[in-house]
Amino acid sequence: MKSFFIILSLMIVSFSYCYADMVVSFDKLPNNIKSFVKTYFPSTVVMFAEQDYNEYKIRINSGAEIEFDINGAWKEVKSFQNFPIEILPKNIIKELKKQFPSARIIKVERIWNGYEIKLSNMTEIFIDNSGKIKKFEYDN
Repeated sequence: MKSFFIILSLMIVSFSYCYADMVVSFDKLPNNIKSFVKTYFPSTVVMFAEQDYNEYKIRINSGAEIEFDINGAWKEVKSFQNFPIEILPKNIIKELKKQFPSARIIKVERIWNGYEIKLSNMTEIFIDNSGKIKKFEYDN
C-alpha cells in the first residue's frame, strides 16, 4: 500500500511538470494570437512567449504583456504606452471617454460579465458588456 502511494505521488509530480510553463516561438502560437498581435501591436516584436496547460503569455518589446486562454482568446492586456483601445467594444470606449476623459487605459482584463479596467490615474473600473459602469475605486 505504501509503494502504491509513492508511485501515485511520483506520477502526479511528473504529470504536473508536463504542464509547466514552456517557452514558445511566435511562429508556433495559434493563428488567432498571431493575428491579434499583428492587428493591435503592428510595429512591435514579440520578445517572449510561453505556454502552460491553460494559457499563453507574451511580452512585446514595447513592454506590453498579453495573456490568452488556451484557445487563443485574449484574457488580459497591460500596456503603459499606446494601449490598443480598439480591443474593447465601441460602447465601452464611449463610456470611458465620457466618464474619464483625461485618463489612459493601462490594463484591461476580461471578467465573466464584462471588463476590469485600470486607468493611468489608478482608477479601477468594473464595467459590464453593455457599457454600464458597475463600480469604480481608486487603487492606492
